[in-house]
Amino acid sequence: MATPSPPPPSSSPPNRPKKAQPLPWSHQETTHLIQAYQEKWYSLKRGQLKASQWEEVAVTVAARCNYDEPSKSATQCRHKIEKLRKRYRAEKQRIVIGAAASSSWPYFHLMDSLERGPLPISAQPMSVLKYEKAYPYSHNCKPNDDNVGNDDYSNSSNDEDSGALKTRSRSINYILQRPAVVNRFAVDPKLNWSTEREETGAVVVEGGNGVVWELAGEMRAFAERFVRMETMKMEMMKETERRRMEMESRRMEMIVESQRKIVETIERALGSNKKLKMSQEI
Repeated sequence: MATPSPPPPSSSPPNRPKKAQPLPWSHQETTHLIQAYQEKWYSLKRGQLKASQWEEVAVTVAARCNYDEPSKSATQCRHKIEKLRKRYRAEKQRIVIGAAASSSWPYFHLMDSLERGPLPISAQPMSVLKYEKAYPYSHNCKPNDDNVGNDDYSNSSNDEDSGALKTRSRSINYILQRPAVVNRFAVDPKLNWSTEREETGAVVVEGGNGVVWELAGEMRAFAERFVRMETMKMEMMKETERRRMEMESRRMEMIVESQRKIVETIERALGSNKKLKMSQEI
């Protein structure tokens, strides 16, 4: 009786090496990515970046993070920017519909600055301006703390559509139009500034923004010095023009006097010749 043959050994599939998962983005890398992309994007006048330009962005991020070689590829940088933009639009939509007064996302202000561009001083809210000098606060005025990892930006919302900031922010030009208010606050810096109202009932400013009044006073003093200098220039020009007219008048008088003397000399010469001829004829 024949014995059954053993089954052939099953061939096991070769073990394929697993693909290495990309490292997650750190806070430092994300911050430098937004800043590097903003610089490159603005240099192209907000045009679309090419592959070589994304490579430059990746190299810039690695250099600012003190890496020897780029830790993220150009494709990873592009995908990260797209994800950040989607998150920024979602956070801004939450603020617009009133679901939140401000965003706690640490990259909101960076992305807001990227999308909206730099604002002029007169268009920036007063709460964005930072100043190191400590000013007294009233019981209802508290300083705002910055988010962790976002020390270079204020935590207050810059969104014009949020409606959370009810305090009226004034531009530098508007402040300069009210010199009496500036002088009144500049005399006594120890005043406990809370929200004050003018005769018209409009909100003036909160205590945390006292630096704006000081800046306005400096600008006003500079404007006054500039006006004085221009007035002195005008006076000097007037004096120079007056002296030039006097010199011109003297020059014309000298010309007229010299011509008169020449005429008199000619007349005397002609008169003497006539007298000589008449004496000879006689």
